Amino acid sequence: MKRIPYGGISNIPKYLLDQYGQKGVMVKRGKALAMNQRSMEEISGRKTRNCSVVAVARVVDYYGRIKHVPGIPEDIHVIYKNVEEIAQSYGYTDKFGTLPFFISGITKEALNSYGIKAKCRGAYIWSFEKHVVKEISEGRPVIMNIARGYYRDHTVVVSGYSIWRVGDKLYPMLRVIDGWESGIHYIDYEAFAKDISQSIFGSFNTTILR
Repeated sequence: MKRIPYGGISNIPKYLLDQYGQKGVMVKRGKALAMNQRSMEEISGRKTRNCSVVAVARVVDYYGRIKHVPGIPEDIHVIYKNVEEIAQSYGYTDKFGTLPFFISGITKEALNSYGIKAKCRGAYIWSFEKHVVKEISEGRPVIMNIARGYYRDHTVVVSGYSIWRVGDKLYPMLRVIDGWESGIHYIDYEAFAKDISQSIFGSFNTTILR
């Protein structure tokens, strides 16, 4: 049986049908945060291993453009250049990218550079309720780094979620901006969190403005 990737999903009913045998029914439509959905290449001006830098820039841009936090530049390209400089001080290079452990520190420093105090944490033991539902419900996007599977060594931004029922089982779906392409894709949280051969290893990085 061919393994179906847990990520890069564009059509949830079709994915559920292919993966679990039924199209499923949406039982909860969580909040969807409005965010810049452009690709990594469009935001940074080049194609390289800068997914974490772009993700941080995307979150900072969200707080400025959508949440109207003062002091943040209106142009995400300007934000990106600032975040990239900060990331370089943490060892970021185009060749090797960013170590996941530094994502929260880069986010905090980027916000601090605009005079904004923030509590940024990386969670390496996580739960859907605590690190997705709670954060999204409070209007806070989450930076998600993934070690294996479809999004191997990649960082995406979680901007929403929904919950689907197939038979008597519930399947949370994460609404993500993956940066490989512009727009929205989805991650099957159940497949991501439970299948050790595909994923399971990663982090959820949360940001709370003080």
